[in-house]
Amino acid sequence: MRLNKGIEDIAPYVSGTAIEIAQKKYGIKKWVKMNSNENPLGPSKKALQKAIEAAGSMNLYPESSNLALREKISQKFDIPVDMCTVGNGADEIIYYIAMGFLNDGDEVIIPEITFPIYEIAAKIMRANIVKSRMKGYEIDLDSIVDKISDKTRMVFLANPNNPTGHAFNHEKIERFIAKLPESVLLVHDEAYGDFADTSSFPNTVSLLKNGVKNLIAIRTLSKAYGFAGLRLGYCFAFPEVIDVIHRIKLPFNISIITQKAAEAAIDDEEFIEETLRVTRQGRDFIYRVLDELGLGYVPSSTNFILIDTGRDSAEVVEELMKMGILVRGAANYGYPTCIRVTVGTHEDNVKFVEALKKLYGR
Repeated sequence: MRLNKGIEDIAPYVSGTAIEIAQKKYGIKKWVKMNSNENPLGPSKKALQKAIEAAGSMNLYPESSNLALREKISQKFDIPVDMCTVGNGADEIIYYIAMGFLNDGDEVIIPEITFPIYEIAAKIMRANIVKSRMKGYEIDLDSIVDKISDKTRMVFLANPNNPTGHAFNHEKIERFIAKLPESVLLVHDEAYGDFADTSSFPNTVSLLKNGVKNLIAIRTLSKAYGFAGLRLGYCFAFPEVIDVIHRIKLPFNISIITQKAAEAAIDDEEFIEETLRVTRQGRDFIYRVLDELGLGYVPSSTNFILIDTGRDSAEVVEELMKMGILVRGAANYGYPTCIRVTVGTHEDNVKFVEALKKLYGR
């Protein structure tokens, strides 16, 4: 069997430990799941009701252009409908972008520590990966610019970044884009953008409407909107870019249930406001306890916190698991002493910090 050369050195993506697996290992029935950045409030009740109603039509193919949903997104963000499209999660859109715009031997710049799907998608298309440096827990934008060559075709930039939670403001991103050649496509992944400070976070819709053609902005409903299980991502770009994605996207890629539920979720502003309130209060609560314990962390613009435990993170993950708490070790990202912890409900957060105090003898 002859393999695609691009996948020869790709390691499978590793997700956070599922409750079912942890349950088999320890026999604990009730878990606090803080390892996959899911919304602890669940989905919007309005979205859930629409999903239930739509389930009766699951024998029918969904509308393949996703027009009603795209119109809903275009209205919310005040952008023409031909400048947006949707995918089965943001991951699918990332794959389509790589498929549509990369050829053998093209160079793709990816920060040294970031979301691993970028590298997987680029390698599948047999592109060459160029890693840019980090500046502590911050992506070094100057390093990205320094790495650009005549073979560079794409830059992936997670903002806020995963797993650090750090975000760049609008001024820094605008200056960065001005330094990129027009031939280099910037994929600005805003999966956690809903949690960032709206007064300073980059307004990529405005940049696109003002004529920045080499920009794709990706967002998702998986995080703030509680759609991790239904999968719905979307992106904004110039019509020519959207047209390429539409040429290669899978037919019927968004189920009827997901489309109808997503339309309702986007309209449920009360749910999003509650999600953001719970997240901000939860972050501040966890920060205070980390300060008391003397543990380092990265101030976050997301619904998770990267915490430096000061010891082997695998041991910390295992010890917390024994206490019914699921968190994510960050060794595979390049931070061997760090854990990434999703902000949960207040009850979840209390259980986590109490387990952490016990672990550190406080």
